[in-house]
Amino acid sequence: MTATPTDWDGVARAKLTRVLGEDHGTAAMRDALHDAGLSSLTSAADLRRFAEALSARGGYAAAVGALLGVHAAMYAPP
Repeated sequence: MTATPTDWDGVARAKLTRVLGEDHGTAAMRDALHDAGLSSLTSAADLRRFAEALSARGGYAAAVGALLGVHAAMYAPP
């Protein structure tokens, strides 16, 4: 499945599973959503909060978090 740039949840899931694999990506998504106090990603602001929580996890997850933070900034509404 290909996510559109403003399908915040889809973009995050796709990047995480591409880098971490299906199982680890799904777990990282669930845990970072919890850490950010979110249940889903419905806006650029949500994606930014999620990216910060993901970055705090370290390793490859942090690298994906950094990419998602840039993505949120690029596609945030003006």
